[in-house]
Amino acid sequence: MPDRIIPIPTIAIPAWPWIVGAVLVIGIVLTGYRVVQTQQHLETVRSELESAKQAADQAKAQAAKLEKRAAGLTSELEKANAQRNELQTKLDEAASEAKSAHSQLEDTRSRLGATQSELESAKQAADQAKAQAAELEGRAAGLNSELEKANAQRNELQTKLDEASSEIERLKSELEQALRAESP
Repeated sequence: MPDRIIPIPTIAIPAWPWIVGAVLVIGIVLTGYRVVQTQQHLETVRSELESAKQAADQAKAQAAKLEKRAAGLTSELEKANAQRNELQTKLDEAASEAKSAHSQLEDTRSRLGATQSELESAKQAADQAKAQAAELEGRAAGLNSELEKANAQRNELQTKLDEASSEIERLKSELEQALRAESP
């Protein structure tokens, strides 16, 4: 017989264990990869958490400072409000005084207007008085000249009266002498 090849029966290894093993290896590799990524992520988160804690501590410190600053500012605000109220009171008083002064000014202006009209009337009266005084001066000058003439006439008449009186006296005395001479 010729050499015949006798087929050797091969034992069929089922593919499932290989597949399952490969899947398990892939699963383990992926799980390991995922665990490494998770650890890295966890480290990042821890680092961020620490940073957040530090930031929170700093924020608390800043908040405490800000609270103190806010308390100081509130105190300053209260002082400023008190000063503002005081200034508002003074402003109101000044406004009241200004209104009073304004009304006094208006009164003074009206009195000034009345005084000015009185002054104008007085000026007109003074002008009229000046005109009358000038007229009276003219009359007085005329009367003075008439008085001087009258005085001159009076003096002349006085002289004539004196002469007439002495003439009457002389005539009286002559009459008396004549009466004496005629009487026995």
